[in-house]
Amino acid sequence: MLIKTFVSITVASFFVSGTLGAMVDSIDQCPPLTPRIPPTNVNDLRPDDIKVTGALGDSIMAGFGIKGITHGTVLHPSSLYEYRGLSYGGGGDDGAVTLPNFLKKYNPNVKGASKGYHLAELCYGPLCPPLQYRPHIDLLNAAQSGGMAMNLDHELNYLIRVMKLWPSVNYSKDWKMINIQIGSNDQCASCVDELVPLLRPELYGKHVEEAVDRIRTSIPKVIVNLIGTFNVSDIYSVTAGQDYCDTFKLSDFHINTVECPCALKESYREKMNEVSMGYNRELERIHLKFKSLQTDTFGVMYSPASVDLSSFPVHGLSNVDCFHPSTDGHQFFTKSIWNTLFTPYTRNQGAIYWDSNLQIYCPHDADRFNLD
Repeated sequence: MLIKTFVSITVASFFVSGTLGAMVDSIDQCPPLTPRIPPTNVNDLRPDDIKVTGALGDSIMAGFGIKGITHGTVLHPSSLYEYRGLSYGGGGDDGAVTLPNFLKKYNPNVKGASKGYHLAELCYGPLCPPLQYRPHIDLLNAAQSGGMAMNLDHELNYLIRVMKLWPSVNYSKDWKMINIQIGSNDQCASCVDELVPLLRPELYGKHVEEAVDRIRTSIPKVIVNLIGTFNVSDIYSVTAGQDYCDTFKLSDFHINTVECPCALKESYREKMNEVSMGYNRELERIHLKFKSLQTDTFGVMYSPASVDLSSFPVHGLSNVDCFHPSTDGHQFFTKSIWNTLFTPYTRNQGAIYWDSNLQIYCPHDADRFNLD
């Protein structure tokens, strides 16, 4: 009689890219990968091969407002903090559930993730003051609150300079991963296109494509992870009528009504969703274009990140403004995006709904970051 024994540590097994993986509650439960000779081809990269991580984006990537109201009132300066170390795509605070820390599980020496917090650094279209970065906190998270696709070149100026100057980074030999997510502020200002065509999908795509091409020609041994945009307007169905969002108790004023000016007009919100879809089509196009330009040391992934924000509980958003994601929101982004990194993007385009018990995929020795 054949007896099969299953040992459970809250682990469920499933197949990813033809290999047997496991689902766990914490990345710490994942087994280590078997050491091997460092790869020489971007198609052969696993999490333990990444030595440097960087990020480009807007206030979400910068970690704005993650901890919510911490001193009893939104008027306290802490309400304007970027909690860089908790950012899902660029943060490295100890114990934080972030993509860089998931990489750190497999390579404890990975560098570049931001740590700590500071007052917001603002860059919004043409309003992009110099000398705002705090390299000892930001490290290689170059995201800026207010950032738009047109600001990616400004962010790259910082990222490339610091990456080259960092003594412990071997610029020419270390494998690097750069997470890019941009487009929320572009959506929120896209109604200006009715007057001046500045934020249309094709112009968004032009700016992102130029940024990726600059990375291709300037940064050796790099994999770029293009992360899709969210439908920002969906947050208004989550926050409507919520006491949690009554930042000013004696007023009907809600901060999220001014942070996204185009959403003030409810009839335009559906148009914002169309704009977001256009942005994602551009990201897909860019991914396919650079697939044809892929080399042994350069490649581009596309993570659709089709997160349905309307499925979020209100605590998935920060009570500073009920617009930016909270710690819970960032942790959900981390897990949902990580779980798609090892499969072709065409298998990751379905909607991702909030799941408080979302588990984390443990990559197997045969898994690779999937550039298809």
